[in-house]
Amino acid sequence: MNYEYHQTDLSRGILSGLFAGLIAAVANTVFALVYRGITSFYEFNGVDVTVIVFGSILQLITCGLLFSFLVHYRKNGVGFYRVIVTIVTILIVFLGIMVRQSVMGSVPYDFKFLVVGTQVIIGCLAIFLIPYLSSHDNLIS
Repeated sequence: MNYEYHQTDLSRGILSGLFAGLIAAVANTVFALVYRGITSFYEFNGVDVTVIVFGSILQLITCGLLFSFLVHYRKNGVGFYRVIVTIVTILIVFLGIMVRQSVMGSVPYDFKFLVVGTQVIIGCLAIFLIPYLSSHDNLIS
């Protein structure tokens, strides 16, 4: 019996995004806990552990799907993917802070730093780790 499975671009993208999402969930949780511990910023729970874990994983699985489609259908898909992820990461940071500000009024600096920090972690993993993992099947299979 032969159990060897050759992965498609789609399966590589999903698995790369999932693996990067798990790493991001741990990194963002550690970042949030350390930052909150250092600054004693506990009263504003806009970014809690549940949001960090599910948000990180879902964002990076989505990035993995986007990566798989762009690599499969575009000649220079990796470069185009990195540009798109960079733009979307910047938009998420600004729109997230602006939406929070429109709902809550003033947004504390500590919350802004927490949002920017978690999104930078997610963005960097999406830009660098997903393409790396997709090209190295032995790490994700």
